[in-house]
Amino acid sequence: MFSFLETICVQNGQAQHLDFHQMRVNETFDAFFPEWEPFDVRDEISKIDLPKDGIHRLRITYTEDPQTVELFPYEATVIQKFTLVDSGEIDYGFKWAERGFFRHILEAHPSADEVIFHKDGIIQDCTIANLAFLKDGVWYTPEAPMHWGTTRARLLVEDQVEETDILVSELDQYERICLINVFRPLSIENSIALPGAIV
Repeated sequence: MFSFLETICVQNGQAQHLDFHQMRVNETFDAFFPEWEPFDVRDEISKIDLPKDGIHRLRITYTEDPQTVELFPYEATVIQKFTLVDSGEIDYGFKWAERGFFRHILEAHPSADEVIFHKDGIIQDCTIANLAFLKDGVWYTPEAPMHWGTTRARLLVEDQVEETDILVSELDQYERICLINVFRPLSIENSIALPGAIV
C-alpha cells in the first residue's frame, strides 16, 4: 500500500498553518480512503513534545491512519541554479511518501541545484516546492502545478499570488523566481534573479 506524507513547519514550538495541512489530508482521504474519517492533524501533533526553539520539520506518514510522526531539525538547502525538465508521465497530484523518482531526476542534472518541471511548454513546479514568478511587482504562480502545496494554497487565499499559465517561452519576461513551501516564504529576499538562474 502506498503512503502519503504531510510535512509541517514547527517554529519555536508552534506548528504552522495547520488548517491548510488538514485540508490537504482531507482531500487525500476523499480521493483514496473515502470510507475512512480523516485523522486530525492537531491531535497527532499534540501527542509529541515540540522543541521550543528553532525551526523543525515534522513529518506525518500515513495511509488510512498515521503510520509515523517524526521530528527533525530543519536544514535549508541552498538553491541557485535550475534546469528545465519535461514532467512527462510523472503523477504527483498528491503528496506521496515515496519520492525516489525526484532524486533520480536531480541526479541526472548535476549542473543544477533543482529542476523546474514543465508540461507542453507550461511551467509546473519543482521537486521540493511550488513556484512563484515576479513580473512588474506582481507574483504569479502556475495555474496547474504538479502538486497541491499548502503554502501556495494559503498565498492564493491571502491574495499574495495570482494564478496564470507561465510558458517556458516567456520566462525571460519574469524578473525573479521564488520557491514557496512551508519553510520557504514568498519574498524578494528568498527569490533568485532570472534568467541567469536557469542553466
